[in-house]
Amino acid sequence: MRDLELYTTVLGIKSPWRLADSQLDVAEQFVEVFVVHDGPASCPVCGEPATKYDTRTRRWRHLDFCQYRLFISAEVPRVNCQAHGVKQIVVPWAEERSGFTALFEKCVIAWLRELSFEAVVRRMRISWDEIDGITMRAVTRGLSRRKKRVVRFIGIDEKSFRKRHKYFSVSRRELQRWSNHAA
Repeated sequence: MRDLELYTTVLGIKSPWRLADSQLDVAEQFVEVFVVHDGPASCPVCGEPATKYDTRTRRWRHLDFCQYRLFISAEVPRVNCQAHGVKQIVVPWAEERSGFTALFEKCVIAWLRELSFEAVVRRMRISWDEIDGITMRAVTRGLSRRKKRVVRFIGIDEKSFRKRHKYFSVSRRELQRWSNHAA
């Protein structure tokens, strides 16, 4: 099995995407695979067929391949939809605006359940800020799956502030914001 066939199989690259090339840098200990989009494209908003407008080069960090860091680089097409204008198509291996593949992010979240941030930083060879971004995207995904429900009862309590017994209560606006997050 050749290297392109191996990476295509391991990464699950499917049509209309195709692995065009790969590069191994032994000194820097990374592998980079280059993916291109072949075939028709559709608008990511409405799903209607659209004409290709141009491409943008994007790069994602994937799980390590043996001891090497693995990156996926792709020429991601933008399409010109009559209804929605110019939009970048969705890649199947990553979320929008993420520099990591979905599998990488899933693995980081799994590690965070068992280890500290510091241990995950060392283990995955990424920064604290990158882990924070991955965590925020996971929270957003979780909140989007949460079912909305009506809050029937709410308790409000006054809290004292410092020694002079100054009290404060939660405002109606804060209650509305809280109930939207709780729902």
